[in-house]
Amino acid sequence: MFLTKTKNYLLLLLLFILPWQTRLIYLTGGLNLYQWEYGSLSLYATELLLGVIILLTLIEKFRNKDFANHLKNLNYARLISIIFGLFLFFLVYLRFVSFYKEVTWQYLNWIIYGFCLAIIIVESQLSFRKLSLAIWAGGLFPAILAIYQFFTQSIFANKWLGMAGHSPEQLGTAVLEFTNGRYLRAYGSFGWPNVLGIYLATVFVLGVILLLSLRARHTAGEATTRDSSCDVGMTVQSFKILLLLIGQIIILFGLFFSFARGAWLTLIISLIVLIFKNYRQKNLWPQFIFYILTACILLIVFKPLVFSRFDFSNRLEARSISQRVEQWQDFKIVFSQNKFLGAGPGVYTYALFYYKLDHGHSFEPIHNIYLLFLGEWGIIGVFLLGYLLFYIRKKINWLFPPFLVMLFAGLFDHWSASMFTGIIFFCLIVGLSIKQRIMDKFTGSEVNGQIYEIK
Repeated sequence: MFLTKTKNYLLLLLLFILPWQTRLIYLTGGLNLYQWEYGSLSLYATELLLGVIILLTLIEKFRNKDFANHLKNLNYARLISIIFGLFLFFLVYLRFVSFYKEVTWQYLNWIIYGFCLAIIIVESQLSFRKLSLAIWAGGLFPAILAIYQFFTQSIFANKWLGMAGHSPEQLGTAVLEFTNGRYLRAYGSFGWPNVLGIYLATVFVLGVILLLSLRARHTAGEATTRDSSCDVGMTVQSFKILLLLIGQIIILFGLFFSFARGAWLTLIISLIVLIFKNYRQKNLWPQFIFYILTACILLIVFKPLVFSRFDFSNRLEARSISQRVEQWQDFKIVFSQNKFLGAGPGVYTYALFYYKLDHGHSFEPIHNIYLLFLGEWGIIGVFLLGYLLFYIRKKINWLFPPFLVMLFAGLFDHWSASMFTGIIFFCLIVGLSIKQRIMDKFTGSEVNGQIYEIK
């Protein structure tokens, strides 16, 4: 019991601190005398914490007296593990044909960590609400930091938090240009505003789901309670709803000040799906009216900055579009030379250097996780991944709004397939979507010895 509680508390802590990029870089990567971020070898603080959680999970499993019998009764998670084992066998082979073996090995470790986290989330006795609430609460601090960064127009450096310093005057900083002025876009606790936008968009949608759940319980409680003790409970429930609404506004502000167009678009798409699935719920509409009014106020107050972000004749925006076009051209060359096995997991940027496709020495992955995966893993890797997805297709809730945010955001950015935090966060959302699907089917009932409920 103590082991299980310790593991659960550490898991909630991991979900809460996941946005922070604290890490030890023990080997700085370099290409052509320039720093190579995607080739640096590092150890994240959250990586260590996740390793401890995985170790405690394994100890917990092996200490179970019925573990041997449990293994004989293979459920979907263990069948997935077998398939993933075969997948890893192929990855080990890729490790020896990769352009840069050390980076590929690090990347494969990240994939294993992410897969283990997804299984732990699915099999955890923690409720969907508690897991979601930990993720949502963890998003508040980057959002608050983003608001501070925008209004102060500066980002302070802190190695313990994994943050680099930025200012609008500094070249290479993400800014908006308007009337010959430069305005800093908020980074939050991440390395780029677009990443902040994707993370906060996902957290915001998760907050909408939590509020729908709390409001449904609140409404049900009002309909069934009569005594004063229950009235106190309803007051507490109302206070929780108020706190969640305030937090949602803070997250919405942080998302807005990232000025991440892709994140805004993916949020709108996922919310449309959520509305379509829940349009009959009366509790949905007051919440959305509140968000729309807040968004309209932000758009009116910061109208010039928003318009500059969508003005493609603007120098910075035109340059951004041209860079994306160059990335597509570079991808064609990299893929044509590595059709079947790919360049190797995690080393797409090294392939750009290898083929001299540096374009200003940026060595950035293509801003599309699907093309990036194809370029690094090749046709064979895509085939194996497709087989895995085909097998678990009925386990995943594909219309789970936070999952939709990650899927659509992958069309505009590479974070969820190129960086440790992005890979872990993507696997976390996949695990949460599976758990939510299980919860929909077995709310309040026992499944494989575990209880899944919102409470």
